[in-house]
Amino acid sequence: TMRTRQFWAVCAVYLIVTYTAQSVMIHIILYAKDSGITKSQAASIVSVVGAASIAGRLIMGSTGDKLGNRRALIICFIVLVAALSWLQLAKGLWMLYLFAIVYGFAHGGFFAVMSPLVAELFGTMSHGVNFGMVLFLGQIGGAIGPVVTGRIFDVAHSYQWAFVILIAASVGALILTITQIKPVQVNKP
Repeated sequence: TMRTRQFWAVCAVYLIVTYTAQSVMIHIILYAKDSGITKSQAASIVSVVGAASIAGRLIMGSTGDKLGNRRALIICFIVLVAALSWLQLAKGLWMLYLFAIVYGFAHGGFFAVMSPLVAELFGTMSHGVNFGMVLFLGQIGGAIGPVVTGRIFDVAHSYQWAFVILIAASVGALILTITQIKPVQVNKP
């Protein structure tokens, strides 16, 4: 499994998911405060992400069961790209709440479909080690994302370019999902 290009594509996709997720979760409050939102209102945006994440987990988990986890992952990326694109425009509290709802839905969806996707693609015989490796490599993205996002802000004095990078990375992961993460062909006797 770990010798296949498809496995490393899944790892790269999850690295981008966690890069984006951690960047957003760490920096959304600072972005909101820079947009003139009070501290308590800015903090409430994270709560909205959490609530919408619950819906995303339930709905996208069910979608993965019905349509396949790869398709559910594609839907999550489309929703994520839409949310991040909206974030480029979001300045007022209601705009950030709308972002939080849409983004939170995708956020939860990703975490609901990744483990079943790995099982669907590579089977359950070595699922623990396969998914463990995906999670491990994904967390590298989660560790790098907030640092890079913060550094971009420090240099540019704006989150605009950091958010453009999140959009570009998410589009790249969507393309990778569509082109490289394919259902495994099972040879039937």
